[in-house]
Amino acid sequence: MSDRFDLHLRYPELFEPLTEEQCHNVMQPLASSWLEGDNPTREDVTLLIDYELGRITAEEYDRQALAKALAYQVLTSQNVEEGE
Repeated sequence: MSDRFDLHLRYPELFEPLTEEQCHNVMQPLASSWLEGDNPTREDVTLLIDYELGRITAEEYDRQALAKALAYQVLTSQNVEEGE
């Protein structure tokens, strides 16, 4: 986990097209996730911004987020098996 929640500083070009309200709508779930120990990636930020800007539907957002979570779960379980 990064020591600071600074996604808007790490990826300023992603946040450029957002209004202040849209930026808030994107930052809130990312901050919540970060506080729970997640480390949002550029891909995570891009996906949420694409949804906020209407570039993808809620269904597409959910599909992509689920696919990423499942891939992470598989990777994690493989690492555990290798350590046994």
